[in-house]
Amino acid sequence: MASVPSQNFVVLLRVSTHSQGEDGLGIAAQRRDITLFLQQHPKATVLKELVEVESGGKELRDRPVLQEALTLCRKHKAALLVQKVDRITRDMEVLARIVKDPQVNLKVASLPNADNFQIHLFGCLAAQEREFISTRTKAALAECKARGIRLGNPRLAELNRTRKQQARQFADQHSNLIQSLRNKGRTLREICDVLNDAGIKTARGCDFNPVQITRILRRTSELVA
Repeated sequence: MASVPSQNFVVLLRVSTHSQGEDGLGIAAQRRDITLFLQQHPKATVLKELVEVESGGKELRDRPVLQEALTLCRKHKAALLVQKVDRITRDMEVLARIVKDPQVNLKVASLPNADNFQIHLFGCLAAQEREFISTRTKAALAECKARGIRLGNPRLAELNRTRKQQARQFADQHSNLIQSLRNKGRTLREICDVLNDAGIKTARGCDFNPVQITRILRRTSELVA
């Protein structure tokens, strides 16, 4: 079990590029729960907040943001704070390596009293539950197919094309400004602040968050390529 003091925290917020929407509600929910956790620790200091847009099933070597968070924890003897266990990783081998690291202490907002061992246990139970749900869902879909039930939205392809076109148009509208700020060394959070302070809204009329900036930058690089 790690013996690293937990008054200093490195906060990790993670969303998957495949499952989270443009509104950034995943990030907002995580930040809300983490804020509630920190309010119970008045002497706590957040050294840095990192936002990762990546699948939680990837290997540690393919997750530079998580690696940066762990490096900061080791350097400053800080605890890695996340909303839920699966925000760290969905790969149990990766989680096992992290909890065994004597220089890293994990803290989970939804499990405020759990230590590294308990966090690993909860992660294993969650992984088992996900596997059971997947098996059950596949069986239900196979039964529906055998009964001739048509699944899905027949207009899904058309809707996806429309959404992608709208996303590209929105990215084109603000890409020059965002890319210029990024080239000047501004962080994703600083770019958000510039856009929000200027009254510029997302396609859904919301404030910008780092997830959306990352996606616009990716779309811009794809157009250039």
